Amino acid sequence: MRQLRPAAALLLAAAGAPAAASGFYLSAEAGWHSAAGIDTVSRSNDRASACDEYINPRYADTPACTGPRGLGTAVRNRFGAAGGPLLGLAAGWRPRPHLRLELEYFYRDSGYDETAPVGAFGSGTSAEKLAREIVSATERVGGVRSHNVFANLYYDFPAAGAFTPYLGAGAGVGFTDLRYRSLWRRNDDPERIRTGADLPNAAEVRRNLAGTYSDAHGTLSDTLFGVQLLAGLDYALDADTMLGLKARWVRYDSFADEGFRWDPLRSHVPNLRRDGSEPVSGFLRSGDLELFGVSAVLRRNF
Repeated sequence: MRQLRPAAALLLAAAGAPAAASGFYLSAEAGWHSAAGIDTVSRSNDRASACDEYINPRYADTPACTGPRGLGTAVRNRFGAAGGPLLGLAAGWRPRPHLRLELEYFYRDSGYDETAPVGAFGSGTSAEKLAREIVSATERVGGVRSHNVFANLYYDFPAAGAFTPYLGAGAGVGFTDLRYRSLWRRNDDPERIRTGADLPNAAEVRRNLAGTYSDAHGTLSDTLFGVQLLAGLDYALDADTMLGLKARWVRYDSFADEGFRWDPLRSHVPNLRRDGSEPVSGFLRSGDLELFGVSAVLRRNF
């Protein structure tokens, strides 16, 4: 919010300046945006593999396998910047000279399409286990889409001929979807498996665990609060029609979804027990999301 204070002060201080036409308007825009990289943290309520009844039928002999469940160690990752289209519609009103109030909808689709290895940024899984027992562990962000509704305030500087520069600021919400996948595969060779090595039925656990894979995939969703700064330049095609360029910087809260499922989990249905109990789910959280966009805008005054 601190980033918006200078711009908001400028807009409010300029409220008494003289200006031209007033009234209602509609606008449409189309352009491109660049979205910043994403830092993610994922966890699940899974138990240790040796506590999985499908892997270890004698799990009940281990007290740690029947106590309260918690959240596993965080898996952290980083995905690079992305880009994609930005489309918008807006309805506005000019209550005073040079000031505009606006309700805006815009859509963005950020095509990350990136797969990153688990472990590159620390995962809580031992280096030995990643190197010996788990032959592949990756996370993927396919893309981020959001439908956004913002309320904006603009100040139009006095026109220089047919050109009108402006500044603006706004706040709103983004109804956001993130396409996500996490895939883990274990070594096909039971002799490479070290999970449950201290158990009486260690050989059975190794056989049941070798070659298994766990897959979490789907579209995660969250509603994010955001703020934006805007700047642009309009050109008057006639008395009521403006064509211009607009730039925006948007910053959103962190993304979080606590409902994705592993299916399969270690190559079986996503429950820890054969009776269907103790389903396993996970959650993903990101840092703050950010984008910069540039678009062409057509505005019609009424």
